[in-house]
Amino acid sequence: MTDVTDHSSQSLDSRPERGTAAYINTSHISHNLNVFKGLHPGKIIAVVKADAYGHGLKNVVPALIDCDAFAVATIEEALALRQLNSEKKIMLLEGVFNDYEMSLAIAHRLDVVIHQDYQVELLKTVPATHDMDVWLKIDSGMNRLGFRLDQLADKLNIIKDIDGMGQIRLMSHFASSDDIHCQQTRSQIKINDQIKTMGYEYSFSNTSAVLNQLNTHEEWCRVGIGLFGISPLGMESYGGDFKLKPAMHLSANIIASKYIKAGEKIGYGGHYTASQNMRIAVVGIGYADGYPWSEHNSAVKVDGLRVAVLGRVSMDMIVIDVSKLKHKLTGKQVTIWGNDLPIEAVAADLKLIPYALICGITKRVKYHVIQ
Repeated sequence: MTDVTDHSSQSLDSRPERGTAAYINTSHISHNLNVFKGLHPGKIIAVVKADAYGHGLKNVVPALIDCDAFAVATIEEALALRQLNSEKKIMLLEGVFNDYEMSLAIAHRLDVVIHQDYQVELLKTVPATHDMDVWLKIDSGMNRLGFRLDQLADKLNIIKDIDGMGQIRLMSHFASSDDIHCQQTRSQIKINDQIKTMGYEYSFSNTSAVLNQLNTHEEWCRVGIGLFGISPLGMESYGGDFKLKPAMHLSANIIASKYIKAGEKIGYGGHYTASQNMRIAVVGIGYADGYPWSEHNSAVKVDGLRVAVLGRVSMDMIVIDVSKLKHKLTGKQVTIWGNDLPIEAVAADLKLIPYALICGITKRVKYHVIQ
């Protein structure tokens, strides 16, 4: 059976474009920052690593002008950020790894995180007149980066004796702040409470910790994914539950549709078999655009209707079930995630985390800024 609603003899002007696009709403980002300011009256560090969690650093930075500082992971990210904002404090979350990176950190007035002995040694290269601000990282139980609590006093004494140091602050990182009742979180809270008594400014809380009200008013909170309207709490938790608004709306266009018969298979490996006669559509997005290949399937939205993704995701295409739709579809825009389809729901279907989706968007996707 042929699809009589999709004509192959379309005029040139009506032929569809592939049209895979990410629409970044910067007013939503500013709104989300204000939500966190309401949840945390202290200072907020806007974490914009990984190209602002896949939203585009240059798109995001102007919308976060009211934050107290920025944070990124690498020296390359820090330099790109400094070009966009010449004044704001920038925190280098992984610190520096050699003399050259330290010289760049000095030249561009970066705050460095110190979590290893070789980085303590690199501090000794800072000019005595510089006043570099330092964040000393404590491993409070995540067992990733940082010094143990019993090493803290010794490291502080060494750093305080180095010329060229400005303000020294302390930091740690929750491993499971999405679960305030787990033993690891409770143990980390106890360690962090000990650190708070030392008289230094500190930063322990991330997005999850703020949403779960683990933050204290006097600390510097590091907010990342929440700025983009996404909840990291899992368990069917959505950004909208906290009055956050999605910053990214990802869409793609239908490039073909057809009818298939019961028993016919779809896609590589024939993993989906039609149980009845059905109408399907091909959407111009695949794992080369950032829609992940997964053993599990999710859904998209067409004309407000949630429809299933069928079979394997291809490099450039996905196939969807549009049996309930009778009108012409070729060229129609499909919501992959965003305003009317929470990314948290898509991630849950795919057995992934939202971070993997937004950070996986590739250069093939066209970005458009909405203010």
